[in-house]
Amino acid sequence: MKTTFKLLSVVFLLIALFIGCKKNQTSENIKDKSTSVDQQKIESVVKYCANRVTHSLKTTDSIPIDSVEFYLTSTANYIYGISSAQGDMQQIDSNFFTIPFSNGKIAMIDVDSIYTKIMDGIRVSYRVIQSSNKNLLVTMVKNNGSKQNRISLKATSIILYGNYNILAFDTTDYWLFQGAPQCYGGKCGPYFGQGDLCQDAATKIASRVMELQGTSSGCFVPPYYTQPINPGSFHNPFYNPNDGANYFYYMFFANTPNALNYHGCLMPFEMNKYRWLASYCVNTSNTQQGGAKPDGYTFMSLYLVGELEVGNGDEYHLGNIYYGTYLPGGYQSPL
Repeated sequence: MKTTFKLLSVVFLLIALFIGCKKNQTSENIKDKSTSVDQQKIESVVKYCANRVTHSLKTTDSIPIDSVEFYLTSTANYIYGISSAQGDMQQIDSNFFTIPFSNGKIAMIDVDSIYTKIMDGIRVSYRVIQSSNKNLLVTMVKNNGSKQNRISLKATSIILYGNYNILAFDTTDYWLFQGAPQCYGGKCGPYFGQGDLCQDAATKIASRVMELQGTSSGCFVPPYYTQPINPGSFHNPFYNPNDGANYFYYMFFANTPNALNYHGCLMPFEMNKYRWLASYCVNTSNTQQGGAKPDGYTFMSLYLVGELEVGNGDEYHLGNIYYGTYLPGGYQSPL
């Protein structure tokens, strides 16, 4: 990446415009929707951030507090993020850091130090994964608040790995819906294969959905958006009471003794139907029909975990859908 005085003058102006607008953006408010962005301007800002964080112009330089999230996330993703990554497994890790500030600004030397620590932590997780196919999908850095002239940062990374060419469940794929005491569910029914014995149906469904999320080259930059999943608010848009199967219940990812055909082991055709339903819901913006995707965002990752709700016997799958702002044309480097 080359930086000329002419480019810097343009980018400084873009940085000023971006920082001025950034305070009005949010990644967590469900009611907010992103607006269309000028990709060339955003890419110029990302390139500038990547150059400045990894090759600081001066150790005495500083940036405003409310821009540190963008600097760190855009740099990590632009250099290392593989937005087209695919795999039937994902690993989500979070690390916490603190960084000092003064007069509302953070020194670039401290930003560079935190960036190094974030990437070192990701590398540790990345390198212990035993898979020939593994890629960092995205890194999300969030400001968790300030105290005594220091801010707290939470860095969350999502690594995809494993198979990436098995898009449907076959005749041996029977999986438990609920979490078992010794693990999180696992294989059930007439299954004679090997592996994945402690993954429940929710985990396997999420993995299959992730295999379909590839978006070619590029990276994800802020703002981000997180959609929590629970049966009360995330409904099955294609519920048909005539299906006669509990797992096609109108409360998506719910299993209740009060519904028809209550059973604990999902058959392959049920797994495939839920895989299709989950893909539809995470990729559509029609929220009135069960979709969760906000306008202007791109699907990044789905995380589901089996949870057993005691009381009336209802079992729920809970989790999150992660969305980001997709920037085409980034470059990636191996971890």
